[in-house]
Amino acid sequence: MLGDMKKFISGVFVGVAISTVIFVPLLLSERRDKFEFGRNAGIVAGRFEATDALFKEFGLYDGHTPYKVLFSVKTTDVISTETNGIRTVRVIP
Repeated sequence: MLGDMKKFISGVFVGVAISTVIFVPLLLSERRDKFEFGRNAGIVAGRFEATDALFKEFGLYDGHTPYKVLFSVKTTDVISTETNGIRTVRVIP
């Protein structure tokens, strides 16, 4: 009876140890992936806020002058354009 109990307890410890060795690297990898996903989502959200603020301040691009893309957020571009020697920032939705 006591020998069976020792075998059971040692089997449980061995199972826990093997599970730990297998799953800890997977969990660390998943944690890194989730961190990067959240970081990238925050970057996109920040760029959307910046684009919205620039749109409210400077308005839409009129389509008449050449421009340079400063940055893009999904389908929206923030551009630099020159009109009458004055450089301004505009938004192309």
